[in-house]
Amino acid sequence: MRTRRVGSITCGLLMIFFGILFMVHMIYPPLSLGVIMRLWPLILISLGVELIASNIHKQEEKEEILKYDKGAIFLVFVLACFAAVMGIIEYSMSYVAQYGIL
Repeated sequence: MRTRRVGSITCGLLMIFFGILFMVHMIYPPLSLGVIMRLWPLILISLGVELIASNIHKQEEKEEILKYDKGAIFLVFVLACFAAVMGIIEYSMSYVAQYGIL
């Protein structure tokens, strides 16, 4: 019997995608962290797509066991929180710069 981990592919792809976005933000500051933060639904969408694809693939191969990769799913959650915190920090800094108050 073959074991397949669900969540690993999504974790890897999302870490690459958001890493590239944060790197682009460092080089090209007009790409704000707020824009990157607004992309958080992609995390849920990609996890859902991988779950559906794994279940469809499992139905084709009866001898396969699906296991959720808890570590990868946790890292995706941490990535989403990091993106949210960075967006909040950038928003608060621009608000203070614009109005001079909190």
